[in-house]
Amino acid sequence: MPNISEKQYAQLEPWFKLKATEFNKLGYENIQVDDIYRYFKEFSWKHTVPPHYYQQIRDIMKTTVNHYFDFVALEAQVYKVSSLDEMNFDDFL
Repeated sequence: MPNISEKQYAQLEPWFKLKATEFNKLGYENIQVDDIYRYFKEFSWKHTVPPHYYQQIRDIMKTTVNHYFDFVALEAQVYKVSSLDEMNFDDFL
């Protein structure tokens, strides 16, 4: 998993906030800045972070709700839950 430094995060945080706000306006109020950051750290940039700042911003801005939900669905598949009753489905909507 790539290491995103505090400096890189500070530079990218406004863009993560912008994307979270966009998703919130689309009706997905449960998606927060940390969720967007986690999506990029654990999924989109799992193997490598784009080397240039403009490439990182481009990746953030072209991300759709469907991209994010692909990540959430994959996470749900590998999340160890003994029954569906234990899962909180409100986080997905």
